[in-house]
Amino acid sequence: MLLGTLSVLFHVLCIYVHVVSAATCSCSPLFVPVHVDVLVPKDPMDVFAGLKSNLSSLRRVDDTYDIYGVFCRPDTMPPKKAGVLQLLVHGLTYTSQYWSPPVEEFRNYSYAAFSCDHGLSTLAIDWLGVGLSSRPINASDVQFPTGAAALSQIARHLKKSSILPGVSPFRKIIGIGHSVGSSLLNFGAIVEGARFPFDGLILTGSLSVMVPPPSIVRLSARDVDPLRWGALDPGYITTTSDRTAFYPANPNAFSPRMLIFDDFTKDVGSVSTFQQAPTTTLTTRYTGPVSKVVGSEDQILCVQTGRCADIAALTATEQGLWPAAQSFEVVVAQGSGHDLNLDFLAQGPFNTFIRLVYQFAGL
Repeated sequence: MLLGTLSVLFHVLCIYVHVVSAATCSCSPLFVPVHVDVLVPKDPMDVFAGLKSNLSSLRRVDDTYDIYGVFCRPDTMPPKKAGVLQLLVHGLTYTSQYWSPPVEEFRNYSYAAFSCDHGLSTLAIDWLGVGLSSRPINASDVQFPTGAAALSQIARHLKKSSILPGVSPFRKIIGIGHSVGSSLLNFGAIVEGARFPFDGLILTGSLSVMVPPPSIVRLSARDVDPLRWGALDPGYITTTSDRTAFYPANPNAFSPRMLIFDDFTKDVGSVSTFQQAPTTTLTTRYTGPVSKVVGSEDQILCVQTGRCADIAALTATEQGLWPAAQSFEVVVAQGSGHDLNLDFLAQGPFNTFIRLVYQFAGL
């Protein structure tokens, strides 16, 4: 029980560890207030998040939330790069720590630090209802429409206003998601199309159909850790301690310390944000550039299905849902698992992300 409480403190403290370990990178914790006014399905198990529902089966969520994030920027960077921000969106039961886990072992698992080394800024956020962000009392308020609207509001705000004193508004914002975080960005693109405020999307650990393995058991968070989550609505969920499905099947492909850290810092999601992943099977009219990055050893997306072996066929299938995209690419990172950032080959995907950001931002 004590571990659950300590992991909350560790979530806050790890940002200072990251600042020390990356001398050229300054990081600041902050909150971004967002106003969300959307329609969500009355039934939180609605797999298409209300997009196929009648108006009578929807209800309104109109509220203001504080979204927590860690903003990291290089101490020095060219003016052209200063206008670009990567908005990093973690997956289900993770937090912003996914992008900067303080597990070193002579390897850099921090994409925020890696970005600083390449002259790029990042803002890694906690989803609505997760980590240090506002957590609605009613878990059914945390659905794809609310989560995606919060991301769009952040992007719009940071194109108009300074994130911190002395930092100018950003000219380009590239959304980088992981797993269900990618699905949230995908949902925003479906709803807003050409009006979507992101200037490019890099969707990692996400394909149009996700097949969760049976080893990932979803339980009410308050039953898993009553000390930390005992007061939560039962609609907030988390996983058991077995999170190996997020890694390659080969145990030599990742650090056992990372797996321990993963379980130690796991957070919650809502039933809705798990159920509504099928929205990614709907077509979007988004007009910006899009890339999907998956690991060849992803036990959720690739290993079970075999569909990642033929990259051309996979690209054709996925591209069909993005007919208006300026460009579309699927990258299969050889040897990587579902959590591309957390295994020994992390820097391969990191280099791919940087390449795509340069391409999408015109750098």
